[in-house]
Parts: sequence; C-alpha cells; structure tokens
Amino acid sequence: MTLAMTPQQRRAFDEDGFIILENLLTAAESNRLAAAADEVVARIQKEKSLPRETHFQVRNALAQHDAFLDLIDHPRILPLVIDAIGWNIQIRTTHLDYRPPYPDDLEAGAVGSGKGADSEAGYRNTAWHPDLASPEIFQAPSLDGRLPFMEIKVFYPLFDMTESGCGNLWLSPGSHLRTPAELRDMDREVPPDQALELKLPAGSAVVWRTAVWHCVGPNQSPKTRKIMHVGYHYRWLRPGDYIQQDPDLLARCSPIRQQLLGALPGSDDPLGADSHIAPASQYWQTRRTDVPLRAWAESQVEAADKEHTPPSATTTHLANATTAPKPT
Repeated sequence: MTLAMTPQQRRAFDEDGFIILENLLTAAESNRLAAAADEVVARIQKEKSLPRETHFQVRNALAQHDAFLDLIDHPRILPLVIDAIGWNIQIRTTHLDYRPPYPDDLEAGAVGSGKGADSEAGYRNTAWHPDLASPEIFQAPSLDGRLPFMEIKVFYPLFDMTESGCGNLWLSPGSHLRTPAELRDMDREVPPDQALELKLPAGSAVVWRTAVWHCVGPNQSPKTRKIMHVGYHYRWLRPGDYIQQDPDLLARCSPIRQQLLGALPGSDDPLGADSHIAPASQYWQTRRTDVPLRAWAESQVEAADKEHTPPSATTTHLANATTAPKPT
C-alpha cells in the first residue's frame, strides 16, 4: 500500500535514509510556525527570566501551540510518513530547537566535533551521532551491530537555511546501514565526502531515518535558528517527551490525532475486553477502532483504485479526517 511516496523517493529513503521536500509548506503555514516559535520562546524566557540570547529546546512542543500540533497530521506529510513507517504509529517527540546567532567573538569548533570554544561556552556544537544509540539515554537493540528501524523524524526549518553556517543539519547518506560502533571507531569524524550540509528554504521538510548519522553545525549567521522536529515511532514503544498527553488536549482532537498522541480512541479498557482474565495491551493487540489511521489509509487506497488515480491524488481528504474543531 503506497499513498504518496514515489519510487525515486522510496529508493532515496531506503538507500540514503532521507527524503528532501523543498517548499512543502505554504508561506502562510511557514510564517505561522515561525511566529508560534517566537511566541513560545518569549513566553518561556519571561517565565524563567532567561536572556534573549538563550538557546534551548522545547520538548513536547505540540502542547505549547496549535501551530505545532497541526504539523503532526499535516495532509501533505502524513501520507509520506505512513509510506515510510506504516500506520501503527504515534508521536515519540516534538521538539522546537531555537538557537540565536553566535556572538561575534565566539570561535566555532569543527562541524560535528562536539568540541571547541562554542561547546565550552554552552553553545551546542552537536557531535555526529545516530539517535537511540547513546548509553547515557537508551541503548537500543542491534541487528548485527546496526540500529533497527524504529522511528523517523520530519525536520522543518522555520527560517531560510539556504546558506552554510546557519546551524544547518548535516546528514551522512547511507549511514543508517552502518553501525554506531563504526562511528565511534572513527572518533565521530565523518569525512567530507560522506557528509551533506542541508541548505533549505523555510517551509521545506526532510523525512529521515533517525539511525542516519547527523549533527548540527554552528550558527554563525545573523539569523536565529528555528527548527521543528516531529518524531514518529511504533505504538508499542514508549514516547520520549510525554507519558500521557493532557486530557483536555486529547478531548479536542480527532480520533487520528488521538492515536498519534498515544491514546486508544476505541478502547474502553486498554487491556482489552477480557482484561480480568486475559489482559492484552491494545498497543500490541491492535483493533481497527484503536488505529483509525489504518482505516483512513486503506480508504485512500480504495478510493484511488475506484478512480484509477494514485492515492496521493486523494489524500487531501486527510484535512477533514484529522483536523479537530478549534476550541471556542
């Protein structure tokens, strides 16, 4: 079942580990997200009495502003997400990365080194790494030393990241097929011919396997780096930045959004109908009513078959299927 991914995109996703989608969002959507980032950051800075030049991440950002919530089931991205990882998914993380420019007198360390005066000053010069492979956070199971496919992220630049040196995301194509041990043996130094610095306009998106080796370069531009990451993984895994979402948030969401937010829309008992005799987590023993994204995806394929059109031509119905009414 394919909803939107082209054969060329499938090959890139499997071989390189990522798909680049320039100008996925409209200018209005991108501007709304950038304004939401400024609003959320300003509120947190005020609450915590932080200086304006503070750089930080906001985790579970979808709960901070509806602009971020609207990204999780965006009608132009969710079909690709389903093609990449399937329909039995939920959000693992949503994080806003907000990094003002470096001070003029701060010398940047080498890209991907995690070392240098900038790191010593508290600026994140992120070293090359795959996600889910840090013994300090979580040591994932391996397959011949390689990380299993457990999640993807969608990377959204909320500012024009079209030049080098503005906090760009760097990826090493094909590195998801290599082992984290190999990267450690390389002292986390990726040769230039194995590294790609992404230079993208605001409103673009990158769908990528988080096992791909990646890092973040220094922000030596006059711009503030504003990035949203939306991470999707399987429902039988635990999310990274929430245990349960706020009930009021869930109550105003559609069934598909409820699924993505880790709820069980169709279950009276999360351990199934016979929970007192044979409990079975509905995150594992899934029913169609608990996974509305499955029914929606299958309906898109059926509609396309009847019309003899690619499923991607019908996925605009997603907006009606997943967008919750705005609170009054």
